[in-house]
Amino acid sequence: MPAEVCLRFLREATRIHDAGLKSYGLLVAEPGVPFRATDVVFLNVHRNRRNEPGNRAAFEAQGQYFRRHHDAGFVADPTDLLKAYRRIEASGREIVAMFHSHRRQPPNFSWIDFRLHNPAFSWHLIVSFHRGPVPQLQPFRVDKDGGELGISAYDDRQGSELAYPGPEVVPLSLLVDGAPADVHACAEALGLRAATAL
Repeated sequence: MPAEVCLRFLREATRIHDAGLKSYGLLVAEPGVPFRATDVVFLNVHRNRRNEPGNRAAFEAQGQYFRRHHDAGFVADPTDLLKAYRRIEASGREIVAMFHSHRRQPPNFSWIDFRLHNPAFSWHLIVSFHRGPVPQLQPFRVDKDGGELGISAYDDRQGSELAYPGPEVVPLSLLVDGAPADVHACAEALGLRAATAL
């Protein structure tokens, strides 16, 4: 990921987190380069449909954590998502991954993340604020067929926020490159010592 994209991503995710909200969006790349995100698109956090009656019931069926925290989870507004898809398509680029924030949880790829992950994308990025104002970034490779997709109000699950243990989810390394000043600023934003790459 270019350092300037990483910085823009971290600043916006932090701003949203500081406002008490959850981030969700799309990572964009040039065609044919699925593991090099060159842009990030945040969906409108004020149009999160998570707490609409049907969606709220589905999240609450995932366990106590989701009943206790009504900001745990994100359901994209269809109109917002369609507009984003059209803008990206018109730019000649493609969506290569999704991202979302964890407001209290570590940067794990959880059971609910796996169930909600779109199998069209081979990776997913988590930005976590569980250790306070310093975010953590963790990309994951996700191999998933369409078999287990979505959540339901009829689920009776507990611990859906815990890390998914299966071999379908593998942590990846995030390489950030670009101008040394931008790489340094990105490392500082993540609470890391300056390095040439993250």
